[in-house]
Amino acid sequence: MKILLVEDDKVIWENIKEYLEKQGFNVTWEINWDYAFSKILDYDYDLIILDVMLPWKDGFQLAKQIRKLKIQTPIIFLTAKEDIESKEKWFLLWWDDYLTKPFSLKELVLRIRNLLRRDKKLDTNNEIIKWDIKINLDTKEVFRNWKKIELTPKEYQILLYLMQQNWKVVSKQDILDHVWWINADIWSDVVRAHIKSLRDKLNEWFEYDPIKTVRWMWFKFEEN
Repeated sequence: MKILLVEDDKVIWENIKEYLEKQGFNVTWEINWDYAFSKILDYDYDLIILDVMLPWKDGFQLAKQIRKLKIQTPIIFLTAKEDIESKEKWFLLWWDDYLTKPFSLKELVLRIRNLLRRDKKLDTNNEIIKWDIKINLDTKEVFRNWKKIELTPKEYQILLYLMQQNWKVVSKQDILDHVWWINADIWSDVVRAHIKSLRDKLNEWFEYDPIKTVRWMWFKFEEN
């Protein structure tokens, strides 16, 4: 598994690189924002570990550029607690997971393996099709009949999660746990906002809404 590590602290990146390579990962390190971006365009990484506080340009801007190009490589942010509190909207848009410094290298490996496992849960034909919605798991593209639906990374993950549940009901906390790795009631509005945006995009050209709300608290994907 190929990992790109973007970190400017020499002690931190040396420790992470050494530990991950002992675990069998192939780790490329970069400190320069532009060089890191070029490598992401040139090479197919399985995961990116990205420090928020980089010199010249911060990690949020790099993640934004990556996602603008529809590159869905999982990203783990390395950050300080105050970054989470002050940059919440950036985390909601661009992250897959995060760790606050200082952190355990063993925990980092556990989170890496979880994200890689989630990213590789593919059907044998690399597509999921339910009703008139198709997800291409290789390209991360979503289609409804003839129409390509442009989703944010989080909207895509929510839709994929709902479709993988085979019409089972899931709670807002289930979605938070799976998509954001957060256990907090105050984030329930975040789920609600993303569900609304996802619905608006899926139903813009179609009458039937496949995402059902059950008793105001749960959601499920349901064919017509």
